[in-house]
Amino acid sequence: MKKTILWLASLLYTSLFAATDAQIVEHFKSTIQVPNISIEVISRKSVESIAGMDFVTLNLSDGTHTQKISIFTKDDLIFPDVISIKQGGSIKEMMEAAELQKKLSELYKKEDKKNIIKLGNDPKKETLVVFTDPECPYCRQELARIEDRLKTNNIKLIFTPVHERSSLEKSVSIYNETAKVKTDAEKIAILRKYYDENIKYAEKISDAEVKRIEDLKLKYLGAGIKGVPFIVREKEILK
Repeated sequence: MKKTILWLASLLYTSLFAATDAQIVEHFKSTIQVPNISIEVISRKSVESIAGMDFVTLNLSDGTHTQKISIFTKDDLIFPDVISIKQGGSIKEMMEAAELQKKLSELYKKEDKKNIIKLGNDPKKETLVVFTDPECPYCRQELARIEDRLKTNNIKLIFTPVHERSSLEKSVSIYNETAKVKTDAEKIAILRKYYDENIKYAEKISDAEVKRIEDLKLKYLGAGIKGVPFIVREKEILK
């Protein structure tokens, strides 16, 4: 009798919940017509506000490029997003933001100090952490108003270049040169020098130094940062 009850409980549990990982993977393999594509479920969480619904993140790779996508599933249905009137927006965005904050927190708390350039040191001001790229046009716009930012915030910069090797080399040079100066003005002058799209430099940057920035970039992009400049309040990732 006990075994029968357990079997029925297991059957009920299965029927109440969403599509399995295998079913989701099979669905995407049948709909994405890319040769040799690899698809795996990398995370799955219940949606607290909707009984029986799961939030699932998948990793897609063709061996050269990778992409993460998130979907919702309930029973035998799959949804690209769910909009909550009560919560005021996309549940997908809320859950992705919560997951990103958690991952950033884990990484940032362990980050090597040499990978963080500090501007401002006023304990009364909130600190912003800015993930940036010297060849990003939007990062250049952000740098153009950095003095105004510093009137109300301290800033910490982490380089996660999304452009070619030259952006990685510039990031190495910025880290090396700002480590040798003390004032914000000196650091900003170095930043402006390398963010200038017309800069010409002859410094030879080793593959090992470039790889350090590449690894730094991949670490944070892997956590969920999708572009630069990406700005987050430090107090949010130190919780």
